[in-house]
Amino acid sequence: MHFENPQYFYLLILVPLLTIFFWVVMIRINKQRELFGAQLLARLAPDLSPYKRPVKFGLSMLAVIFMITALANFRMGNKTQTVKREGVDVFIALDVSKSMRAEDIKPNRMQRARQFATKLVNALRGDRVGLILFAGQAYLQMPLTIDYSAALLFVRTASPDLEITQGTAIEEAIDLAMKSGQTDENKKQRALVVITDGENHESVAVDMAKKARAEGVSTFMVAVGTEKGAPIPLQMPGYSGFQQDKQGKIVQSKLNKGLLKQIAEAGGGQFYHISEGDAIITRMQRKMSKLQKEEFEQRNFDTFETYFQYFVVFALLFLIIEFALSYRKNKWLEKQEIFD
Repeated sequence: MHFENPQYFYLLILVPLLTIFFWVVMIRINKQRELFGAQLLARLAPDLSPYKRPVKFGLSMLAVIFMITALANFRMGNKTQTVKREGVDVFIALDVSKSMRAEDIKPNRMQRARQFATKLVNALRGDRVGLILFAGQAYLQMPLTIDYSAALLFVRTASPDLEITQGTAIEEAIDLAMKSGQTDENKKQRALVVITDGENHESVAVDMAKKARAEGVSTFMVAVGTEKGAPIPLQMPGYSGFQQDKQGKIVQSKLNKGLLKQIAEAGGGQFYHISEGDAIITRMQRKMSKLQKEEFEQRNFDTFETYFQYFVVFALLFLIIEFALSYRKNKWLEKQEIFD
């Protein structure tokens, strides 16, 4: 048992403060009664009870206490549930090579790639998602998980500024997705979504996509950039310009559309260009829905029963009593006093 929002208990400081204020006011009223003449006031208002005001105030304070407790939301239960879920295992491979800084699509390739990956993660809720970052080498940033918050955090922080070997090793990303968490006895169908500008001139990536397809991994390619290309901005302490080759000429980074199409075809997936927008995700999900779904468990520890409503009822009850209670003397009690 616990309170879901215990921070609301800080509001209880109002109770002693209001009580002090009430008694200060009562003392001042009593002093004024003595100056004006208590007997005269008793004649002018014979039915006014001197005890009702503190009683009504006490009822109001009880209502405040119960309402604050209701806001804190008392909960009990804490039953552990195991929920069976089915979904597709999807790896997202994000290119973080320096060529992704090129600005042939606005604001630049890297930002557009991150935006797309973010939308893709949100769309894949219900499936398990893994994240691979690659440049000259590929490494597993996050294994398959349903922790979408962590996946979004890793996507948003992916950058060419990461200290990894430069290049565009698409084949390593495919190989890593194929091998991650898979054994010879348990070959599962998976999807791999590669988001890249395709600056890889090695046909080995096509061969790797064929091998991955044979192992049950379908490779989808999302192209980022244009075939016209753009220079690669460099920002270093004391220098701002564009990347140059050994001859001192500015390097023009171009989208390798032909290679990416070959990889997608060999990998049994599909080729898309990022300019197609959200339609890519819709088409991709339609294609992925045909893949074999895997059953996995998700444990939920938040099955609590809440009891705030009982505290609200008591608070309202005290307020109703306070409202119904007049400042007049109780005639029954008055008769009892006379009888005694």
